[in-house]
Amino acid sequence: MNPQRWSFVVPTALGRTQSSYEIADAALRFESDDVFGGSATLRWDSIRQGATAAMPGLGGPGAPDFPDWVPDKVEWLLLSRTPGAGEPFMRMLPQGGDRDAIVAALQARLGARWLGARLPLKDAQAQLGITSPAWGTLKVAGIVVAVLAMLVLLIVLMGLLLHPVISVPVGVTLAVWLIRRGLAGLRQADVAQATASAPAGSAALGLVALKGRAVTQATTPSGITGRPCAWWDVTLYACSEDSNRNETWQQLASRCGGTIGVIELDDGSARTPVWLHGADLMLQTRSWDSQTDALPAHGVAFLESLGFPWGAQRRLRVSETGLQAGAALYVIGTLVERRHVALPPAPQGLARIVALLRSGQWRRELVAAVPAPARVVVAVLIGYVDMMVRLGHGQDRVRPECEATIPDLAPSARLVWQGRAGDPFIVSDRPEQEALAWWRNRSKWLVGIGAGVLAFTVYALSGYLWQ
Repeated sequence: MNPQRWSFVVPTALGRTQSSYEIADAALRFESDDVFGGSATLRWDSIRQGATAAMPGLGGPGAPDFPDWVPDKVEWLLLSRTPGAGEPFMRMLPQGGDRDAIVAALQARLGARWLGARLPLKDAQAQLGITSPAWGTLKVAGIVVAVLAMLVLLIVLMGLLLHPVISVPVGVTLAVWLIRRGLAGLRQADVAQATASAPAGSAALGLVALKGRAVTQATTPSGITGRPCAWWDVTLYACSEDSNRNETWQQLASRCGGTIGVIELDDGSARTPVWLHGADLMLQTRSWDSQTDALPAHGVAFLESLGFPWGAQRRLRVSETGLQAGAALYVIGTLVERRHVALPPAPQGLARIVALLRSGQWRRELVAAVPAPARVVVAVLIGYVDMMVRLGHGQDRVRPECEATIPDLAPSARLVWQGRAGDPFIVSDRPEQEALAWWRNRSKWLVGIGAGVLAFTVYALSGYLWQ
């Protein structure tokens, strides 16, 4: 019998964890890159009984989104072991079709030793005779006390970071980085402006500007308009008023669909793949206000499924952006043959810090860097703070830098990609001049913000020196 293997990704408070189940003739194998470990191999004759246990998560229809690692429901695979065979096994299961296939294969393998699926957690633990002595009351209380102590320490640390000895070098570094990035954007906009558009079928290799229609093999209906898109993103806000009738908007939920990988541009002369890794996506955004706008029927049903009916007494605002199939597309990037494409080098220095912050990978690296006895405390602290600051931001947004798999094309196939460092790479559904104007404005804002940060840093330093 050939081994059956399922690989999946589980969002956690420390980032996305890669895991897999493998069912072979001799054993069940579970592998995971979890910073706390978790990989295990269980011989079939060492498994006494098995079941899955489920419990509801947080949130649900009508409630603000929690971070994406806090699901609406959780299900674990529980396996008790024969005496002397090792610790009981309890690991999370994926959702969807992979979950059903794994459970069916385990049920067939264990036969009478399989007790059932989606049992209440406490009932499943009781039937399997699984206890958790390592997580007794004293240990949980100790973790709570340690987390509270670290919260106090974090507040003190934030105060220390405001001291000019630390804040001035950080402020200067941030200001220089923002200004350099803004100036680079302005230079790239000038290069893009000077690059004349050409038919894709006859364009020379190198920096090109192409215009055409977006073509994709796989589409998904967008959340609000229902239009077929390669990728879409929806954000929902609610309005609230204070005692002075000042309005504030709070994000309640976000959803996205599709993948940002490869899109084809068809200009009539050729279809050219565009690998979106590292692209500046300048896509149009549509917004609706429940007090003034009628929402498409698809969007009304979509929001009702989230528990936020449109047109109710509560004022809502929803925005949608996406890469629509068939939409006009303007692309400026580097045209090469597939054989010459390689993954860009990993970012270094401040760029690496920005990448870690954007991806959330900083959590995993931070926990892995602290001594093992403190990892649980730091992970709990990160999860707690994350839940407080990311309420309403429950869905991970797909970014073009996340799709880091080189397209599977023939070596001689031509495609557009980000090219060398510093080359412009724009993908937009806006008209050319509008896209370039948007890019220039964004770059000017970066320069302006950098100058503001630098001015404030100098002001803070002068005030400290004159004390």
